[in-house]
Amino acid sequence: MRESRLSRVCDPPLMPPHRASSTSPLSSRVFWVITLVFCVIEIAILLQAYGRHQEQNDLAGQVALVHQGTAITWHMAADNTLPDPRYRWLDSVLHALLSGGSVHTLENTLVYLPPVEGADARLALTEILARWGSFTRLNTLGPNSPAANSELRALAPAMTQLSTQLTKQRDDATRAATTLMTLALGTSITGFVAIGTLLLRHTRQSERSGRLLRSMMNQIGAGVCILGSTDKIADANRAACRMLGRPRKSLRGKRLDEILTENDGVWTGERPDGMPIAVERIPGTIEGYKGPLRIMTLLDVTARHLTAECLQHLAHHDALTGLPNRSFLEGHFKKELTRSKDTGTILGVAVIDLDGFKPVNDTYGHAVGDALLVQIGQRLGTALRISDVIARTGGDEFVGVFPDVNNRDSLSFLGERLLGVFAHPFEVREHTIAMSGSIGLAIAPDDGTDQDSLLRAADAAMYRAKQAGKRGMQLSAVDTSGRAA
Repeated sequence: MRESRLSRVCDPPLMPPHRASSTSPLSSRVFWVITLVFCVIEIAILLQAYGRHQEQNDLAGQVALVHQGTAITWHMAADNTLPDPRYRWLDSVLHALLSGGSVHTLENTLVYLPPVEGADARLALTEILARWGSFTRLNTLGPNSPAANSELRALAPAMTQLSTQLTKQRDDATRAATTLMTLALGTSITGFVAIGTLLLRHTRQSERSGRLLRSMMNQIGAGVCILGSTDKIADANRAACRMLGRPRKSLRGKRLDEILTENDGVWTGERPDGMPIAVERIPGTIEGYKGPLRIMTLLDVTARHLTAECLQHLAHHDALTGLPNRSFLEGHFKKELTRSKDTGTILGVAVIDLDGFKPVNDTYGHAVGDALLVQIGQRLGTALRISDVIARTGGDEFVGVFPDVNNRDSLSFLGERLLGVFAHPFEVREHTIAMSGSIGLAIAPDDGTDQDSLLRAADAAMYRAKQAGKRGMQLSAVDTSGRAA
């Protein structure tokens, strides 16, 4: 037969402490605001420095071409050679300086010149263009004329003046770029130190808050589990580890449903060492760094649960053999009779009485007799099917209930199996004791439709078996009126 095993109470082992974390939302916001401000300032300075650097490069290109133009001007004034292709090159350089555009250097490299900026430089360029225009007009009227050459010679000092102005602008741009890069470097170092200090402070504050929360959680007698978004355990305190019998590393990533099973509002299960646990779960939330955290508080009710289970077990089971008792049999009998009626199946009943049990008590004492009953109960239990139940209803009397028997022959086969438990003697406290039993069998609905009638029929069959000789078995006989004979 199958019977529920009595749960065991145990002392849970101590588990390692649990780690939790908590940080201040205000400190986090201040940290990110300061970081953002430093980043904006740094980007602004770097953009200014980049602009100055580009301006420096543009001015350097202008200065280089003005120097080349100045040299060409002096050469043309000295050569007086016409037509001279250098005129066209110098004309393209002057127009590029005025309006911007691409031009070839004397090394035949194509470069882009931006327009000349700055009041002094524009003024010098205006004078150069005026003299260049005068030179072009005079040279057209009278090639290599003294007036044209005079204008060409006067053009060179003007271009030197422009070169001086552009060089000054270039140097100013270089100094500005250097200053901005130095400022950017200083800002970076300052920002790094400030942000690092805030981060270190933030980390220490988080560690202190985490230690405080861990300490508070570990001081709580109830188990506390922090759950993730998928109901998996993200963390657990010391009491929860001790209660569930698992270290924190083993709990993390598991669902409570994988460890415990709900049973009438109480979550029960087993620890890895096989000991039972019973807890009540109380859901809740706490404020965390990234928002509310779901927690599950576990209250250990194992002792109360086991006490209730023990009381229920004792109320329905024999204290000596652990078999179901008469109280359990009554409820089970009614349930099986109802099921037999609903399904149209046959229910078998057996009454077993030990032969010569009283002399055992008289000869060896009640302690040996009790131990013998325990062994008999164990053997009877092993001879049953998984759905069968056998109960101890008296000192040496047992009653069996066998659902879903096909007919009387099948019931007789089960009776023979029960008699087979007495085939070998019992070894009880260094005594070898041979025992036998008498069995009476009845079936429902042929021999009765209620518990009393079936037990009377089986009891009458058992007495006929006892009269026929020890270790006997009898089926109930039914007369034509349907009453057991």
